[in-house]
Amino acid sequence: MRVPREAYQLAGVSLLALAAASTLQISSAEACSAIASGAGTTVGSGISAETTFETTSVTVECSTTGNVQDVGGVFTTGFAGYKGQANDSSTVIVNDYDGNGDDIVSIFGGILDNSTPTPVISGLPPVTSSATTSLQSAEGTLELFGGNDRFEMSNGDLSGDPFAPNVDANLDAGAGDDTVIIQAGSIHDIDLGDGVDSVVISGSGTQVGNVTGGIGDDLISVGILEVEEGVFFSEPIVGIISGGEGGDTITIGGGNVEAVDAGAGDDQVSIGGNTAIELDIDGEAGNDTITVSGNATIGGSIFGNDGNDTVNIDGGTVGTTISPGIVDLAGGADIFNMTAGHVTGSVFGEGGGNTYTVSGGTVDGSIYAGSQDDSVSISGNASVGIDPGEGGEGTDSVGLEDGDDTFDMTGGTLAGAVSGGAGNDVITLRGGTINSFLEGNDGNDQILVSGGVLAGEVTGDVGDDLIVISGGAIGSSVSGGAGFDNVSVTGGTITGGIDAEHVHLSGGTIGGNITGLGPDTLVIDGIGAVDPLNLSDGVLFSGTGANGTITGTDLAAGGKSQNFTGFDNFSSDNSTLRFNGGIQGINHLNLGSGSTLFINGNVTMPGSIIATNSLIDMTNGVAGDVLTLGGLTLNGASIGLDINQQTSQSDQLIADAFSATGANTIIVNLLGTPQFAEPTDIPLIVSTNGPVTGTFSVAGVPGTPGSLFTYAIVTGPNGSVFLRATPVNFGIAAAPTSATNAGAVAVAIEALYGINRDALDADLHLSPASGSGMVPVSESFGVFASGQFAHTEHDGYNISGGGLNGSGPSFDANDFSAAISLDFNAAKHFQFDNEYGLNIGVFAGYASTDVNLGAFRGFDAIGEGTNKAGLFGGYALFRKDYNYALVSASGFIGGSDVTNGVLGTTGSYDTKGYAVTASVGHIFKLGERTRFDLRGGLLGVSFRGDPYKDSGGNEFGKSKLSFGAIKLEPGIYGDYTLSNGMV
Repeated sequence: MRVPREAYQLAGVSLLALAAASTLQISSAEACSAIASGAGTTVGSGISAETTFETTSVTVECSTTGNVQDVGGVFTTGFAGYKGQANDSSTVIVNDYDGNGDDIVSIFGGILDNSTPTPVISGLPPVTSSATTSLQSAEGTLELFGGNDRFEMSNGDLSGDPFAPNVDANLDAGAGDDTVIIQAGSIHDIDLGDGVDSVVISGSGTQVGNVTGGIGDDLISVGILEVEEGVFFSEPIVGIISGGEGGDTITIGGGNVEAVDAGAGDDQVSIGGNTAIELDIDGEAGNDTITVSGNATIGGSIFGNDGNDTVNIDGGTVGTTISPGIVDLAGGADIFNMTAGHVTGSVFGEGGGNTYTVSGGTVDGSIYAGSQDDSVSISGNASVGIDPGEGGEGTDSVGLEDGDDTFDMTGGTLAGAVSGGAGNDVITLRGGTINSFLEGNDGNDQILVSGGVLAGEVTGDVGDDLIVISGGAIGSSVSGGAGFDNVSVTGGTITGGIDAEHVHLSGGTIGGNITGLGPDTLVIDGIGAVDPLNLSDGVLFSGTGANGTITGTDLAAGGKSQNFTGFDNFSSDNSTLRFNGGIQGINHLNLGSGSTLFINGNVTMPGSIIATNSLIDMTNGVAGDVLTLGGLTLNGASIGLDINQQTSQSDQLIADAFSATGANTIIVNLLGTPQFAEPTDIPLIVSTNGPVTGTFSVAGVPGTPGSLFTYAIVTGPNGSVFLRATPVNFGIAAAPTSATNAGAVAVAIEALYGINRDALDADLHLSPASGSGMVPVSESFGVFASGQFAHTEHDGYNISGGGLNGSGPSFDANDFSAAISLDFNAAKHFQFDNEYGLNIGVFAGYASTDVNLGAFRGFDAIGEGTNKAGLFGGYALFRKDYNYALVSASGFIGGSDVTNGVLGTTGSYDTKGYAVTASVGHIFKLGERTRFDLRGGLLGVSFRGDPYKDSGGNEFGKSKLSFGAIKLEPGIYGDYTLSNGMV
């Protein structure tokens, strides 16, 4: 039968359909040719000879060439034999061939159907009767029978164009190690039969029905063609691929496949490229490996089934949004690896101890590890969602389920929680984000958080759990759950609190309370700290019969406080605590060496405090805080107290039982305005059960007004302790006033000296080159100006009185003065200037000083002051030749403003004073431009400051500064002309 070219075959279209659409023409040519291979055996000779031919294989070729298409019938490789005489009259016997040889069937563009005669066999011994035989007809199935057969299909050539073959039948390769190569065309189902078979299906237009491997380690390849020129990918259409029994290798690099069933045995299934699997991939029994990569899509799910299976998702998609696909590893110690791709459902493991490694890609559902000892690792940019579960949305992204499981996360994102299930699980979070909680569930679990972000809480649940937080951020609390749990925090951030029987804190930030503590369970230190320990202000430590220790930790830093309830014992070593009011539930609080307990407000602790070489600091700037205790024992301890001397109020300690050994110290922080008039008695310690005994020393806080007093302990009613404050060091508080007065006197004297020098210069002509600085206003009168600006550093001055004898604080002064003088030349006016000189002058001006006192006896700054004053006065200068006498006097009236750094107050007061000086001298002429002035005399000064009351109510009495001095003031005057002509 010949088919015109117009009826060009389309792959996958059956012969019947083709005939219905086209006009078929019968041809005498056969579509297929068959050649038998074998050997003949001859017995006898001549006409008595008998030759028997035994066929060992058949080679069949169906091809399209030229401009017509021949159609052949579906056949088997077997045929019926015959018997006849050869030309020499000998006997020829051709035995039947059962097809169980190594047959070869090649179809190059040919068409096979079930209604066309099968090919005639050539290559057999001839007989005179022209006997022939054909391949057996096979209705619906092309059968190769046993043997290592080869079957291939590829394009033929129809008038120069490729023509795809069409086999309107199934292929049964039979037993043996068969090879099937389909490069083009269409064929129904392929059954490879038993044996180590190979089938390679390629070609983008190729259509194949179901492919079954049978027993044996078969190789099934779809969409991949490897030739000398390289590897080529295509997209054939294939039905269900079944590997059958044996260790099959199924590789699909492209095309469309209905489903994959690897069958029993240790199979290898690889799906890649642009492959589309319409339904499921099933590994069946055996230790299977299933790999999905590229842009492959699996319309259904992946099932590992029985055996120790490995599923690798390196790309592609499993399931659809409408119909999510799962990965079900089933029984066995299975392995799930995912580096990329998308699983639209969940991943399930059952018993066997499974391993899950997810470093990329997306799992829309959850991972359920299975009931044995499983391991789950999440890293990279992996994303795992939440399985919707049954009857509503679930919460787990990873459910470890029963068994001693291991979970480790270094990156990626989990939309839900991680739950451990029954068993002793180890859950580690080192990076990535979990948008819900971590829970160990039943068993003695370990939960380790060193990085990453957890939105919810950490819960150990039932069992003796260990929870270690060294980094990362936890958005809620940490709870051990039922059992004796241990929680250790060395770093990271916990937004909520901690609830566990044993808690060890050495670092990290904790926003909530520490609860659920039991005996010997709270340890606070810096051992192993990753971040500094930062607790919330007012944090509550609570438990039942709890005990705790704190070592080398400053919990009170930044003013933060702590609260305790349910503690039998708590010990502090070289650490700080702070109680801000309320009741503290500690039966025995031991403050060890170097420790400080800060008290703010009224604090009640029914238990007792033992303070050894430590400090109870109640100083907070408010007098009246009360610490009420069941008992207080001091041993070389210090107590810091706020005391208001004016109101006789102070912080107090009240104890049912009190004892003190060693040298104890009470440190006084004096508040308000000190009273220096008389001693003051203030109650400090009240013992409700007998007198207070022990040795105490009392001192004010250095650098505060409290250091201006001496203190003594006196016994009050019922044996209570009172503090007697006696003012002794008021001289320090008076230093700013004294220094300001000294500065005012110094600037006034310097201003007077400046006027005197200018008068001598003008009247004695001490500057021959430049002349006098005086400006004449008449024959007998002249005017000159004087002034200065100076900065002076003073080492301090001696203070005697006010409880202070010795050198006072150093200070510096910025001085300024300006004055104008009117000079009357009396000798000239009265005409005796030929023998004598007499000048009389008056002056007026302004002087100011700005004084700053330095640190002194613990005070950072003693204070500062400013004095501003008006100057006035006169002088008389008598001379004869080069001898002269000068008498001058000055008065200054002004006021001072003082800031007292000791008392923290300010004040103002009026000042007045005068200075008188008398000098004699002789002028020696050293040269035309130089003079030597030898001068000496007397100086007397008197200064008064009015009494004043400062802003704190302290009253300062009159201040007085007066002295006399003998002075010697030699000097040299010289005039030098500079290059610019200035003198």
